[in-house]
Amino acid sequence: MDQTLERRLTRLMLFRVVMVTTLLLIAVYVEAVSETVLRVNPLYFPIIATYCLTIVYSLAVRFLPRLEVQAYVQVVLDLLIITGLVYVTGGVGARAGFTLLYPISVLSGSIFLSRGHGLGVAGLATFLYASILGAVRVGWVSAPPVFSELPQMPLRHVFYSVFVVGVSCLTVALIGSYLSGSLRSAGAQLEEAAERMADLRELNALIVNSIQSGLLTADASGRILSINEFGAVILGQKGGGIRGRSVREVLGSRLLDPAALEARDMDRSLARLEIPYQRPDGDVLDLGVSVTPLAGGAPKSGHLLVFQNLTEIKRLEHEVQVKEKLAAVGEMAAHLAHEIRNPLGSISGSAQVLMSEPNISAEQARLLSIITKESKRLSDALNQFLFQARPSGRPPAPVDIGPVIAEAVTLLRNGPEVGPRHAVEFQSKDGPHVCLADPDQISQVFWNLARNGLEAMPHGGVLRVGLARAGGDLRLTIRDEGRGMGVEGRRVFEPFQAGAMGTGLGLSIVYRIVREHRGDISVRSVPDRGTEVEVRLPLLQTAVAV
Repeated sequence: MDQTLERRLTRLMLFRVVMVTTLLLIAVYVEAVSETVLRVNPLYFPIIATYCLTIVYSLAVRFLPRLEVQAYVQVVLDLLIITGLVYVTGGVGARAGFTLLYPISVLSGSIFLSRGHGLGVAGLATFLYASILGAVRVGWVSAPPVFSELPQMPLRHVFYSVFVVGVSCLTVALIGSYLSGSLRSAGAQLEEAAERMADLRELNALIVNSIQSGLLTADASGRILSINEFGAVILGQKGGGIRGRSVREVLGSRLLDPAALEARDMDRSLARLEIPYQRPDGDVLDLGVSVTPLAGGAPKSGHLLVFQNLTEIKRLEHEVQVKEKLAAVGEMAAHLAHEIRNPLGSISGSAQVLMSEPNISAEQARLLSIITKESKRLSDALNQFLFQARPSGRPPAPVDIGPVIAEAVTLLRNGPEVGPRHAVEFQSKDGPHVCLADPDQISQVFWNLARNGLEAMPHGGVLRVGLARAGGDLRLTIRDEGRGMGVEGRRVFEPFQAGAMGTGLGLSIVYRIVREHRGDISVRSVPDRGTEVEVRLPLLQTAVAV
């Protein structure tokens, strides 16, 4: 409100300077063409006073804290200066020209002040005009030549002049007060509407930037008009660098040409599509894009594109599909195993019965032993194939891997796999080693790797097992001193890639378990010098024991 009043006072001062300057030019012109020579033109006194007061007003606007008081002072002093001009130039009859300034001053006062004070200004203007006429008529002040006819003027003419000035000032005060009130009301409503609009705009920007999806608008030609912050983050670009470019150029798909966008606006069955997108950093994303027309579907008004990053969803969908396939294969394998196990058991049992006969030859005994051995190997292969095909069981939970591996090492040392010339060393550092895991599956990983290591050392050797932290991962290493592997080691985790011993599914099962635990497994092997298998699993954040 103070700023508005200050602007109004400044405009009033400028208007006053223009009026007084015009009056000064008129006075100079009149004096130049007049045949009467005066020592000093009386008009110069109110003009100089007005200039001086304007300077004082301009300084007061900057330094006085209350502008309302200055508004009253300016209006009252303006009335006094107008009264001085009337006294100098005449205020009745043919010389009543400057009396028209009274209504102008009253109008400015009505705009600055309230309605009651505006009427007071009109009364003060009428009083000052009547006072100067009365003072000159009765001789209280010396009458200048322009008032020479005032003493002889009929009294009713004087009253009529005062009445006209009073009525004009009162009318202007009422009109000015009404217009000022209307302007104030309209200004307040406009400010309220502007504040509401600013709040709505801020709320709209907040909502748009809070949406966890990309929001992009484009014109009818496919040029991008705006994009929200989350959308720019998904695309890996800055919003300022995207605006003005074509949708096809930014998203890199000709499925988003202007003609294609218009077609998708017209046919809602085409509104949804999925496209690959390569970010500037090289990552490739799967984007789901929905295209709708702007402005309620008006033709060629523009396009609104809403897009999401579907990369993680696509990965999860792929995992679900793989698990569904594994479940289907597992179910089929279970039926197949049931059909195979029954005759396999009969074959193995029959062979064992025949081997117990006392009159069989050595060759027959050898052949029956081969049948029994191969039946058992085929049964083991079926069991491991079923484990490989079926999906994982219970969900993982926080587990300290150290005790799990330590217990497995103890069982291994006392098991039949470790011969007299074998040694098993175990070293655990930087515990605890808490991971999100299934302890039974982790034990199976260790057993499969340890048995492979022992089988690679038929003539004895040391199997070294290590457990330590490596950054944010748990590092489990199993190293043997066996025969090692050559080029065939690259395919060691593929099913049925083992040597003559085993079924060829053990390491494939290990690989599947490690990947399901979001870990990684690697093999380093040198022929005739041994093999080291390293398993890395993500650690949970826990306090490290000292």
